[in-house]
Amino acid sequence: MAFSGDTGELPQLTDFTFHKTLRDVDFDGVPIAGLDADFYRRPVAGRLLSVGVYRFAGAETHRAWGWVGEEHCSWHAYRDPASGGFDGPFRGCPELRVLTADEGPYGFELGAGDLCRRFLLGPRGAPGVDDRGDADRQAERETGALEGV
Repeated sequence: MAFSGDTGELPQLTDFTFHKTLRDVDFDGVPIAGLDADFYRRPVAGRLLSVGVYRFAGAETHRAWGWVGEEHCSWHAYRDPASGGFDGPFRGCPELRVLTADEGPYGFELGAGDLCRRFLLGPRGAPGVDDRGDADRQAERETGALEGV
């Protein structure tokens, strides 16, 4: 299958080669316990396309892809926990906001608006998910470059 990074197609991992895994991925210098990412690469037209598959507590949360050497992602998609499919692809990096308190990070919010989901670190740093969709909580729009893409 030919892949064009300009079309916003969701990459099929079978077309890629595993590159590396990062544990407790950090955003803006803050490591998130339980947020892991597997990275896959594939040569396309003389360049390397990289796909990051992000998991929290073992469940896939989102994917982001772009060209090795570029600072930001070209595209991203959020995993829909209800259907198992994807919302997206959307241009650029995923929206991710680290939730912090005086004691440090206690989770993160991924996406915005109707796609916003909150992931919380449980007791003693154990990952957990708060997927209730409470109307009174909205993510602040904040994007960050994905490490290792």
